[in-house]
Amino acid sequence: MKIAIVAPMDPRTGISNYSETLAIELLKLGQDVDIVSPENSINSYLNTHKRMNHVRPENYTVGDYDVTHFQLANSPLHEFQLHILSAKNEDLFRNSNIITTVHDARNFDVFQYNCLKCLSFGINSFKSSLSLPYNLVDRGFQRVSNLLILHNNAAIDEYRNRYNLEKMMFKRVLHPAYRIPGENIVKTESKGTKTVLSPGYISPYKGQDILIRAAVDIDMDFKLVFMGKILDPGYGAYLNQLVMENGLEDRVEFLGFVSSEEFINNIDNAEAVLVPRLTSPWLLNKPLFKLRRFMGLDTLINQSTSGVLTKALASGKPVICSENQGFADYVQEDRGLMCDDRVESWSEAIKYMLENPNKVKEMSINSKRFEDNVLDPTKIAEEHLRIYEEYF
Repeated sequence: MKIAIVAPMDPRTGISNYSETLAIELLKLGQDVDIVSPENSINSYLNTHKRMNHVRPENYTVGDYDVTHFQLANSPLHEFQLHILSAKNEDLFRNSNIITTVHDARNFDVFQYNCLKCLSFGINSFKSSLSLPYNLVDRGFQRVSNLLILHNNAAIDEYRNRYNLEKMMFKRVLHPAYRIPGENIVKTESKGTKTVLSPGYISPYKGQDILIRAAVDIDMDFKLVFMGKILDPGYGAYLNQLVMENGLEDRVEFLGFVSSEEFINNIDNAEAVLVPRLTSPWLLNKPLFKLRRFMGLDTLINQSTSGVLTKALASGKPVICSENQGFADYVQEDRGLMCDDRVESWSEAIKYMLENPNKVKEMSINSKRFEDNVLDPTKIAEEHLRIYEEYF
């Protein structure tokens, strides 16, 4: 089967690792796979695969493939997929071999367009059908796709109900757990001060300030480490101010964007991995947030799963995460803890992990076992292949 996987090959988005992993496993299963992307990252393991082709978006033709599989997420790095959708809309619409994995149940909208092509797509979408700004991307891919894949049932239910997609076909495929595609990073032993790690983009839509406030109430020797790019400089300044006001300079550390190897090594050295889905109080009075809320964007519940979460499970780490239904298929009480939006809830969970090393060890074993038995990338690729063969 000839398969096109359309996704950015960029280390700044977890969808790159996800797509690499799926492509590698499909190759192992004897399939013919092309990656359609504007970049072929020099750090990509795909470069070492002689059977893997890289196709630039302008050279992609839908009729060349038995299946075209778009990977859609909430990032401007996915804008090139809108370019394909705009340039080849009718060809895509006429074919019955299009599938889209919706990685985020809330995708990027008109406020995030950074190029004239995407603005043109938005304007033309308004002309063709009544649609709100935050619906344009999703509606466009719904029109050409014969099947939508999401990573958990809660996301499917919310997404189907939001867009009234009773006739659309959906499939749940769990997010695979992996460390780095194609590479074996040797696990290092933790040394020195215990750490709890919060990987991923630093954003007021994740609410890292609530984690900092949680650290204030923990009278123990540990470090709270954030690993990821700060998306909003104003929010970054606010976080630094919060650290200084509470005298946490020696307890809170910001590593910034790190290499894949550093990413995994820091997970290995952590007692637990934090995956928040919180709205920062800092955001509530911002004019753009108020405008988005006025237009209904605050009502879009993000039930998506996290690649950071599954990386933690693949590394045998317990997870502390938000009470998000998108996480419920992955984190049970034997593999981690769920927290509500209160500072106290996060503080208690972090303290529990630091005070109970035997429980942490037990959760770590269960996390790795769950990855091996349920989230193994080969098993997930086999499920994709069964779907391709069934529907196309």
